Amino acid sequence: MPSPPTGHHPATSDSGAPERDAIPGPRVRAAGKFLRLGSEKFFMKGFSYGPFAPNRDGEPLPEREQAHRDMAHMRQLGANTIRVYFPPPVWLLDVAQEHGMFVFIDIPWEKHRCFFADWEARERARDRVRDTARELGNHPAVLAISVVNEIPVDIIRYQGRKRVQEFVGELVSIAKEEAPGCLVTFVNFPTTEFLEVEGCDFACFNVYLHDEKKFSSYLDRLQHIAGNRPLVLGEYGIDSERESEEEQAALLRRHLERVVRHGLAGSVVFAYTDDWFTGGQQVTDWFFGVTRRDRAEKAAAPVLREVWNRLPGGIHHGTEVPRVSVVVCSYNGGRTLEGCLESLGRLTYPDYEVILVDDGSTDDTADIAARFPDVRYHHQENRGLSVARNVGAELATGEIVAYTDDDCVADEHWLDYLVAAMHDQEVEAIGGPNVTPDDDGWTARCVAASPGNPSHVMLDDQHAEHIPGCNMAFRRDILLGLGGFDPQFRVAGDDVDVCWRLLDAGFTVGYAAGAMVWHHRRASVKAYAKQQKGYGRSEAMVHFKHPQRCGTFGRSSWRGIIYGDGAVGLPLMPDRIYHGRFGQGLFQVIYRHNHYGLWSIAMSLEWHLLALFLLLLATMFWPAAAIGVLMWCATAGLAIGSAVKAPLPRHAPWWCRPLVAWLYAMQPVWRGWNRLTHFLRNKRCPRLDPVRHGAEVKPIAPRVRDLYWDHPDGKGRDELLAATVKNARDCGWAGDFDNSWAPWDLKLVGDRWHDITIRVATEEIGWPRRFTRARCTLKPTYFNEVLTTALMIWLVAATASWTIWAMVLGLVLSLMLLVRSLRSRRQCLRTATRLIAWASIDAGFAAAAGEQEDNATDSRPPGNGGKADHAEPDRTTLGPGFDDTHCVPRQT
Repeated sequence: MPSPPTGHHPATSDSGAPERDAIPGPRVRAAGKFLRLGSEKFFMKGFSYGPFAPNRDGEPLPEREQAHRDMAHMRQLGANTIRVYFPPPVWLLDVAQEHGMFVFIDIPWEKHRCFFADWEARERARDRVRDTARELGNHPAVLAISVVNEIPVDIIRYQGRKRVQEFVGELVSIAKEEAPGCLVTFVNFPTTEFLEVEGCDFACFNVYLHDEKKFSSYLDRLQHIAGNRPLVLGEYGIDSERESEEEQAALLRRHLERVVRHGLAGSVVFAYTDDWFTGGQQVTDWFFGVTRRDRAEKAAAPVLREVWNRLPGGIHHGTEVPRVSVVVCSYNGGRTLEGCLESLGRLTYPDYEVILVDDGSTDDTADIAARFPDVRYHHQENRGLSVARNVGAELATGEIVAYTDDDCVADEHWLDYLVAAMHDQEVEAIGGPNVTPDDDGWTARCVAASPGNPSHVMLDDQHAEHIPGCNMAFRRDILLGLGGFDPQFRVAGDDVDVCWRLLDAGFTVGYAAGAMVWHHRRASVKAYAKQQKGYGRSEAMVHFKHPQRCGTFGRSSWRGIIYGDGAVGLPLMPDRIYHGRFGQGLFQVIYRHNHYGLWSIAMSLEWHLLALFLLLLATMFWPAAAIGVLMWCATAGLAIGSAVKAPLPRHAPWWCRPLVAWLYAMQPVWRGWNRLTHFLRNKRCPRLDPVRHGAEVKPIAPRVRDLYWDHPDGKGRDELLAATVKNARDCGWAGDFDNSWAPWDLKLVGDRWHDITIRVATEEIGWPRRFTRARCTLKPTYFNEVLTTALMIWLVAATASWTIWAMVLGLVLSLMLLVRSLRSRRQCLRTATRLIAWASIDAGFAAAAGEQEDNATDSRPPGNGGKADHAEPDRTTLGPGFDDTHCVPRQT
């Protein structure tokens, strides 16, 4: 078990206080979601200690001999930390160090008062934090300093949440300045969950919940609040008088096991002993200790010894450990591959294999793989990321297939947490956080502080809508049964697609906060720009397959909340907070959302295109140039403001924040432009072969066409809609087929000029005779409407200024738009009509021409079943934005 270094004591001044520069030996540090001492993971196993009746020196501590006995006993129980609620004397730190214990110090000040009404109270708080950090924070036995513990909620509400957050953040900064090697935090509790302070090394909450299910759910919630920082429970305990000693032991066991399986970095049990002195008197009706006042052990003590001695392992205690296949897909990733494979070799999971799929690399990937004989190496020609991942799943021998990238370094307990959470949550897929390594260069850290990085999207505190491909796992049979990853996604987008397909198929995706991987960010601006451009193209491809989950021009429309580095800089509206009546809610919950603020428009590609259009208009109407320049100034202002608030350390080089501002401004342009151009270039309406059918087709309006059937056998809209959806999916025609909030029944993706909606109604003529109507309606796309509006404005400006060349240009472009729109209208209506006609035949509404009622032979062209022949995919028949690999020829 890691312990503070012995044999070193802090140098002291004449007053007996340790000097600031005395920091011998290694210190516990925050590393992603966990704490580490040197290279070893450090799990905080703590007891609250005191306050006690004053000793002979007037200190709220036992006599030194008793403190020695207490430390030895706590150490024997498996503890490595004590939490004290006041700055202790140096001798207690020395005693703790002698017994291999760390000390977590709370700094008391007048938090229960409205301290903003008293300038001197704030100064006393600053001085108390400064003095404690300077005098004690550099002692090697000090684990962490908490600058405040549980500010009352009414004090925060009265003074204002933002002001209190800023003041506590100031105290954190003061402590770090005086003790740079010491961890610093503040201790929160559920009633003030909404208090979010920047600069803390780890998140710390006091939580008292006896119900195991509610406790587990709240731990998941706290992990999202902690983000990429470690999460520690500062207090939890059970009164053995009210619950019985046996129940106290059982509850502590369950709580500790939940803490471990939910990926926390540690916890503090309240308390070590029933001996408690506060308010000037000994408390006699309080029994939270795991020992009695005379230090005799209760039933909970051996339980703690058993559980703590298993840590930081023991995650799978009492549960099965299925075999896991870890798949790493690499294409010219030799620069970081070795570190990835080394980390996978250090995993503590008892039964796993590592498969490296080399997707046609031309660098030293094969040579690196040869240095790892335990890794199964498979080389193939370059076929893209999705194919490589599918090959890995096929080669896997494990019940679970876990994926990570060649630029990731896995935590040693990565698989343990993934599998444990998959078991506990009973999900078919699961993911975890990906965190920027501390040793990444400053450019990479600037990229991490910029928008667009891989992130998880949560539907609630436990279930995810999306997990990034660098950290995800699936039950192998479910993944293969789903068809694996879609091969059309060669670079990115495959993880989004497979998650949405899992959800659409009725499966669930979970999230394990402790299953962490370190993920190297792009090390140069050029690499970051290339990544964002690839993401933009992939988003457009995802739109063609999941239009119901995407917004305008292919932008993903998440139902869940984005967390992790990908949430950095999102221009969202403020979160909503449930306070309860009069602010008395016990759990004052933060409700996050994806509602973007109005100012977010200034960071979008559309904003830049509008500014550019105004500059073009300035050739005819010069004030438009001023508006365009002001728009770009607004973008620059938002980018600079985001860079100022970016999560960069205070010692970052001067050029980091200007670089982050540049990345904030350019990322939406790089990503949005490639998304838009790929979307428009590949958005085409498929072509279906004509069919002679018995339906009456009637044009209602230029963009509306109806089909009618009079059916004598009771069939109606349900059969027709089901057949239409099946035919659309068979030929890879993307659409929204399950929108419960729409006024239409089906929506089909058309081309860049029109989309198609279908409505079906059935009239009851007299059972079983029914009359069914299907209406195809074209809706101009946003691109069509925006382009039409822009040309109208251009022509008005050209006419008003009598600029001949602009008038001619506007008329020519308008004529071209009209011709393309008319061609699109004809093609989309014709194809939609054919789709419904084929569906009517499949539903038994009508027979194809030449077909007899008692004859199953139809007149569709042989080999293609009346639709485009997809035995050999033809991009001239079906637009490249559609997945024609699933279009199966109909049987004749």
